[in-house]
Amino acid sequence: MDPRKILIVDDHEAVRKSIRSLLSLSSEWTVCGEAGDGLEALEKARRLLPDLVLMDVSMPRMNGVEAARRIRGEMPGVEVIVISQNDPDLVSRQAAYAGARSYIPKAELGKRLLPTIEEFISGNPENNRAQASDLLAAIVDSSDDAIVSKNLDGIITSWNKSAERIFGYSASEAIGKNITLIIPLDRRSEETDIINRLRRGERVDHFQTVRRRKDGTMLDVSLTISPVRDASGKIIGASKVARDITAQKRSEQALRESEERFRAIVETTPECVKLVARDGTLLHMNSSGLRTICAVSGDQAIGSSVYDLIAPEHREQFRAFNESVCAGNRGSLEFDIIGLTGQRRHMESHSAPLRNPDGSISQLAVARDVTERKRAEQRERQIVAETVAATAKFRAVFEQTTQFAGIMTNEGVLIDANKLSLEACGYRAEEVLGKPFWEAAWWRDFPESQANIRSAVAPAARGIPYRETIHYSLSDGTPRLLDFALYPIVDDAGNVLFLHPTGIDITEMKRTEENYRKLAQSLEEEVQARTRQLENRSAEVLRQSELLRLFSQRLLHAQDAERRHVARELHDSAGQTLTVLGMNVAQFIQKAKRHAPELLDDAEQIDNMVQQLHREIRTTSYLLHPPLLDESGLFSALHWYVQGLRERSGLDITLDVAEQFGRLPRDLEIAIFRLVQESLTNIHRHSNSKTASIRVARENGGVVADIRDQGSGMSAEKLAEIQSGSSGLGIRGMRERLRPLHGTLRMESDHNGTRIIATIPTEPSLTGLEELGFKAAV
Repeated sequence: MDPRKILIVDDHEAVRKSIRSLLSLSSEWTVCGEAGDGLEALEKARRLLPDLVLMDVSMPRMNGVEAARRIRGEMPGVEVIVISQNDPDLVSRQAAYAGARSYIPKAELGKRLLPTIEEFISGNPENNRAQASDLLAAIVDSSDDAIVSKNLDGIITSWNKSAERIFGYSASEAIGKNITLIIPLDRRSEETDIINRLRRGERVDHFQTVRRRKDGTMLDVSLTISPVRDASGKIIGASKVARDITAQKRSEQALRESEERFRAIVETTPECVKLVARDGTLLHMNSSGLRTICAVSGDQAIGSSVYDLIAPEHREQFRAFNESVCAGNRGSLEFDIIGLTGQRRHMESHSAPLRNPDGSISQLAVARDVTERKRAEQRERQIVAETVAATAKFRAVFEQTTQFAGIMTNEGVLIDANKLSLEACGYRAEEVLGKPFWEAAWWRDFPESQANIRSAVAPAARGIPYRETIHYSLSDGTPRLLDFALYPIVDDAGNVLFLHPTGIDITEMKRTEENYRKLAQSLEEEVQARTRQLENRSAEVLRQSELLRLFSQRLLHAQDAERRHVARELHDSAGQTLTVLGMNVAQFIQKAKRHAPELLDDAEQIDNMVQQLHREIRTTSYLLHPPLLDESGLFSALHWYVQGLRERSGLDITLDVAEQFGRLPRDLEIAIFRLVQESLTNIHRHSNSKTASIRVARENGGVVADIRDQGSGMSAEKLAEIQSGSSGLGIRGMRERLRPLHGTLRMESDHNGTRIIATIPTEPSLTGLEELGFKAAV
């Protein structure tokens, strides 16, 4: 009988060499080839047709689980034995899923590899059938999809637990019934077509249809149906895998409706909404935008360069602005456009980066036509300039006149007087301004003058001028005569606006007024200078705070990267070296049994120490960065970590994570895992609690992590101190880890224990680690 052919698959040459050395001890088999990854293993299995494949799990290009599944699917006669140094429980399930014959931990290869292969070659039918049955049962029971088998008459012959959950019928209710039990009446023709295809030996992949539950409700499913053959190759039935895609269908419908609503909003908004590529290509513009550029249809502009529509003097500025937005920055810009018909418009644009499905970034802009506003602003500036010019002319005449001059309200209150009227009399402005003119100091010694002025105010307010020689006095009491006149100041419509008294000058009042204005200006300048100093100091404090936060985030990210690197080095270097050492020691034990029995006890002690070191290095590697986090996601990684901490610490930990929790972005999974790891470490070290509970769930578009203990808790003062950030490095580290993910951390504590609740949104965003520059830095 020819020796059995064995294909060795492992990404480490030293491991492959040691396995080949072990296999060379027997002539009942031969190594037909080696492969360094799953893809190469699949190619060589097709070409060499080995009897047995020894398959590692963690490999580049294609992992061993997927490679084993494909080999078993294409070449059922080829058996697979999985070898790995990963978690045994997880790898056992993966091996069952892939259809492997069995699984051997790498640490035990020296002891178990040859007996396992000998058992395979001995071909014990009962053992083979039992193993195959166990593997098949493991696959069916662990599947989240409904797995059903039927004969060619449509009679159900098997019905797994997921089928019970999805369709509502128990196995006893379904087995023996026709498959039409779950097929709606209007879909029965599908079953006829499927049976015909199965009779021809065809396979039905990912067929989307509708099926009926026991309660009569309908659900969307995706079916994969394969023919089942007997030992002679005759088709005797079918195996059907049904996946519930109802939620997926609803999500797709909701997405379509959301897109339609968004499209309707964009098309009905009066502003111009456009999408511009980094090179300036106009990707989309709504109807309002097309009208703004005088385009009859989108074909006239979409697909062309938007720079052609920008006024030449603003084109380079717009080009730089577009490149800045496409680099991830928000911003606003005002610029002129020239429409297709030559009409110039002034636009105000507010823009934000929009990530496309292919990963590129475009500018999403909402632009408003502000041409009329700009024209109104220009007219307003012109009116203000004319008013200022008119005021300047008035002040020149008012101050340069050789007569006293003043301005009064229609009620007779003096509101202004020229310098001459004050300086010549020795009065100050505050002595006369803001008072009824007839009560001013000039007339205090002359009641008759006061009465004449008071009686002249009302006629002057009606437009009747007044003029008379009256007495007045200087500040030293010197009496004087004044050729006094009171004129109305009217607008173009003839309405009296103010009254204008004229007489002798008042220079002292104007000097005081000017000094007051300068003092106010000086005070204002000092206040502004001090305000700028305070603003600059505040800005510097904020900048230093932001730099510190950014450094902290980068430090955390670098720490995670170094942990992953060290863990990988331990796995790929020390772990694989110990695997080789273990196999060499196993060979040494075999040789010692035959040639040096006195060395056997020492050799076995060495073997035990190697196994212990192997387990400790694997544990250390996993604590630094569990590969389950990358390979299987948060669910498996948390279960592994909690189980290990239970065994090491004796802490009674309850973990609540849904098995269908699914995968999250890598940074989010790392943040949640480290949050749980830090919290459990604090509970174990500081809380004096014997129990801990962890709940991780998806809620309201995000992920919530809730960790509790029943320890001694902390005082309100200590809790406030930690919440304020003045102490508690662990909590600050958690918050810094959540900050780039826009997550929040809440902490509660009393005499019943401590609770930490972290909430992190799962929607994609640019304001994560990449926004902080981590991608380029790391």
